[in-house]
Formats: sequence, C-alpha cells, structure tokens
Amino acid sequence: MPCGDARVEQRVAACWSRILPSPRLSAIPTLFSTDSRLRRPRLRASLAAALVTVLAPAVGPAAARAETVNVEVSFTPYPGAPGQATEVRTVAGRVEVVLNGVPMLDNPLEAGKALVMGTGPDGPELSPAFWLPVRGLQPVLRRGPNLLQLRFTPQDGRIHYESQFRWVVVTDRIITTTTAEGATVSTNQAAEGGERREGVGPVSFEHRFEAPFARVEPWHGDPPVVTLESADRSAIQVLLARRAALLAPDFSAAYAYLAALPTDRGLRLDVPAMRRERCLERGHAAGVRLLAPAPDQVRLITTGSPVVVARGAGPSLFPLANLPGSEARLAALPDEVGLCVAVVTGVLSPPQLLLVKGPDGQWRVLD
Repeated sequence: MPCGDARVEQRVAACWSRILPSPRLSAIPTLFSTDSRLRRPRLRASLAAALVTVLAPAVGPAAARAETVNVEVSFTPYPGAPGQATEVRTVAGRVEVVLNGVPMLDNPLEAGKALVMGTGPDGPELSPAFWLPVRGLQPVLRRGPNLLQLRFTPQDGRIHYESQFRWVVVTDRIITTTTAEGATVSTNQAAEGGERREGVGPVSFEHRFEAPFARVEPWHGDPPVVTLESADRSAIQVLLARRAALLAPDFSAAYAYLAALPTDRGLRLDVPAMRRERCLERGHAAGVRLLAPAPDQVRLITTGSPVVVARGAGPSLFPLANLPGSEARLAALPDEVGLCVAVVTGVLSPPQLLLVKGPDGQWRVLD
C-alpha cells in the first residue's frame, strides 16, 4: 500500500510496519537511519558465479575477542516440505512474543513467500517470515538470563503446517573464512540454533539467552506489581493523556521527547531535520490527531514483574481522529514528509506502553 493512498490509521500502520525493512528509508537518510547493530551482514560467499549458502563457523583468535551486540530470532510457518522448490508459501496468523514474562508483541503475520536458502540436517533452511532483533526489546532485557517465548496462532486452525524457529548470536566482528572449495564466507554470527515443529493449531517456542549488551535499569530489582489500586489506574490515565497531547501545537514537547529517545532500538530520528521540514506541524495541518483513550478502553496487564502493560481494549491504545478531508491532505504531502508523519505517529502511539512505578510512588512510561 503506498503511504499516501489511505486513511490515517491505514497509512500509519502500513508505513510504520515497513519502516525498518523499507527500501524507501534510504531515500531520506537525513530524517531516519537504522542502527547498524541491528543489521547483520547476510551470509556472503563467492565461488565463481555461484552463491554458497553454507555458514562457515567463526574460528580463530579474533572470534574469541568478539563481543555480543545482539541476538536475533526468526520464525517461519509453512505448509510442508518444499521438495525442489526455491520458495514456499507461508501461513497467515498472529505472532505473540513475551520477554521475561512481559508481553512485548502481538502482531498479525500475513501469508507470503519464504525463500529456500538451503537444506540442513533438520530440514530446509527458510528465509524468515518474522524477524526480531531482541536488542530492540530494551529495557525489559536483562544482562543475565532472559527467556523469550514466541507463540504462533494460525488464521486457519484446521491446516497442518510446519514451523521453523531460529536464533543467532550477533557479534561486533566479521569473520571471513575460506571453504575447501575456495569460496570465501563472511559472517558476524558467533552461534546459531533452532527448532522445527509440525502439527495443527497454535505452536510455541522458547529461547533462553544472555544479553551482555542490555542496559541495567534501576527498577530491575524492584518487586513485582501484583495489584493495581484506583490511584494507580488514575495516574496511568494521566500519563496516557499526556502522551496523546504531545501531538498538538506548539510541538516543542513532542520534538524534545523524540530527541531524548534511546538510540539503541534500531531507529534513529534526525530531529533537527524533522524540525526544518516541519514534520509535526504539517501532519497536524493535514489532520493527524491523537486521542487519549477512555478508561474503559484501556487494559492494564500485570506481568509478575515490576512492569505493567497498557493496551487498548480494541486494536489500538491511542485512537486516531479522522478529520474530514484528512485523507486527501495526507496524500498531498511530499513522500518524505508523509513518511515522517507516519513514523512519528507510530513512535508516539505504539500498540502498547510499558510502565513502572518508582520508589516515590510515581508511574512512568518505559521508552
């Protein structure tokens, strides 16, 4: 879906879901860039004109000195063995990710195609239908043991399908080796593994890992929040209303908020360039508005940890107001401005917010 051809919600959803992999991102590097630590070089090999897809192990002293900078997990559901096919159809459904007991993602997974990259001892190696760099799940990550749980629910609960779940450890060193056939293979993976299942209905996977790159947060040692009093709920509603009010004139608070965002989640915003383009002002003039959710439209989820999750009772936590004529005004914006508006709206109004209660009793949003 082109970013300029939809209603406000559709445009924001379409553009935001594509922002990390989107080729259009490179066309406006003055506004956005992705964190190189969240992108690992694809397996590269040369043997005449052929592409070697076998991963050579990282060996030698340089590998021993490499530091872990990320862990990636991927998931691909597919109907069955591909045989000699070079690609397979994937299965539509929903992917839920829980990290250390905290629900982090609950996203639809559309049917598509996955490339057959090769064949391993446990079956075909497929390109991911769902890919997640866990560094972006700060601040719930811990430097010690972490537990990531992935659950997939197929759209059609009657079909028989197979699932590929994989993980890799990404380091800050690229190791190049030469195979017996003379091919050169480069990778910054230090370790990898996976699991394959087949069956009908929902499927779940777990992966335990260390994250030495994780930040240590002061609330990590706090006791879990077990119950929420009415005062807690009222304080959280105030925070949600303040978040919605950011997307309103004079926008100085919104720009300050964007400038203060952590830069280790995979997306960097060039706030000075956004100010020069008057990104928020032009989006507001086109009709983009955030509405504070009503109390009965907010679900507050305790997680057995200090973190409380705020989600909407419906598909969104923050409703978007569709003002008359906003569709045409948004479509008329230049592409780089329209994409900027979509990204900023996605940043300010995510599907959920994570909250913790400080020792002073004040609630705050985890960014």
